[in-house]
Amino acid sequence: MEKITKVTVHAGHNKQGKIACGASDYIDESKEARIICRKVIKLLKKNGIKAYNCTVNNGTCKDDVLKKICKKCNTKERQLDISIHFNACNHSKADGRTKGVEVLCRTIEGIRGGVAKRICNQISAIGFTNRGVKINGRLYFLNHTNEPAILVEVCFVDDQDDAKLYKQNKDAVAQAIVKAVLNYNKSCR
Repeated sequence: MEKITKVTVHAGHNKQGKIACGASDYIDESKEARIICRKVIKLLKKNGIKAYNCTVNNGTCKDDVLKKICKKCNTKERQLDISIHFNACNHSKADGRTKGVEVLCRTIEGIRGGVAKRICNQISAIGFTNRGVKINGRLYFLNHTNEPAILVEVCFVDDQDDAKLYKQNKDAVAQAIVKAVLNYNKSCR
């Protein structure tokens, strides 16, 4: 297994207030994904991993955002592409349970599955429900990068319990993603 020395990280949607800017309810996906993206990049660099921010702020529609993200990612030399998202389903009041974290990838083979599983485990250790790794072959981003790619759904924007836990643990969420990458690298020894 190859160690991760270079990655791309991006917030998965257009800038807040523009078309294709993601879900919004108790928290705003576009805004929060950018916060986590910046924190993850800073922590990766601090731990000796080159990290490129491939966030797009000027897409004209959903497809344009996705194409621009993939194009930016594909210009970089790296082993992994990480897309930061926040999930949405149904507006939920507090019930004492989080809807949780999941990571989507085209396959669970190799680096994708190794990092994805570790991210779910690390973020769920904060208190989020671990929804696990989901195989998805239909998402544009997962199919149009020329290196392995994963899409992290940190938590649900429309679940009051998720939003409360997330707001109290933004740094811990970013640290969990980075710790997953570092732990993957430890397994490569």
